[in-house]
Amino acid sequence: MNVAIHPKITQIGIWWDKMQAEVNVYFIRGKKNALIDTGPAQTSQDTITVALKELGLKLSDVDLILNTHGHVDHIGKNVPIKAASGAQISLHIGDILSLEDRERCFNQVYAPVFRALIGPGSLDKEKAMLFDGLGEETPVDRKLKDNDVIDLGNDIELRVAHLPGHSPGCVGFYWEKEGILFTGDSISGLGGEKGQLPIITDFDAYEKSLERLSGIPCQFLLCSHPYRSFLLPTASIRQGKEMGQFIHDSKEVTKRIRDAVIKIAHTAKGRPLKEITDDVLAQLPREMGFKRVMELGMPIFSATTVFWCFHRLY
Repeated sequence: MNVAIHPKITQIGIWWDKMQAEVNVYFIRGKKNALIDTGPAQTSQDTITVALKELGLKLSDVDLILNTHGHVDHIGKNVPIKAASGAQISLHIGDILSLEDRERCFNQVYAPVFRALIGPGSLDKEKAMLFDGLGEETPVDRKLKDNDVIDLGNDIELRVAHLPGHSPGCVGFYWEKEGILFTGDSISGLGGEKGQLPIITDFDAYEKSLERLSGIPCQFLLCSHPYRSFLLPTASIRQGKEMGQFIHDSKEVTKRIRDAVIKIAHTAKGRPLKEITDDVLAQLPREMGFKRVMELGMPIFSATTVFWCFHRLY
């Protein structure tokens, strides 16, 4: 479903067939037209093309691709959209490998978790699946840094806010004049609707990013997925007083996960990651809605958070 959030902003909802999950990208219409993220490669419908047609536009009208980070559900269609439009691709330097060197990206970011969760025997299979999701390697036209300004014309200036934690290169795009912050996955509440943990690869960085978010004056937080919260309904758009509650809940769940990891750390050495992840999940209240590894369709998401929390603490 497409949602007009502002006269110049349209949220385009994409159904990710492989994960059976919703991914949202955002189209901004200025003198230059920007697409914030391109969605996953594995979708049965060309949702972006259809959405642009409803606006009287085509893929060739996209001037800039602004990636919030380098995960497959955000950059999967970068290459075909660039080929159709000539759009320039922008991505933070912290996630450059996901587009420019998939082999190093897999070895550094994904292989350690897969090896701990399922052993080395399936690494080739997992790498092939990741490469399929990331698409072809392609150069990044603009390597983003914190506080860079992207001028789209027609009074639209987006400032880059580096918000690492979910990934090293996570950023938000802040339209200060309208109080709108496109957050990608840099803040994720209690995680998605499937019951997995929020994906956090660096807890210290994530907590600092949440503190920074608290100090950015906004009217809207526009997220990439519908995220859960303690008291708020699951949603991808937060506004008004909801924003403070959502940031608070994101901080609280992060603290609880870290505390759970510390509590079971003395029993973790030498044990399989699957068992350790279940032990961490068992420490969290059932009302938080997290599922044990055996109940998850994609255990790698929760396992990733637990793995990197242990890795950085111990």
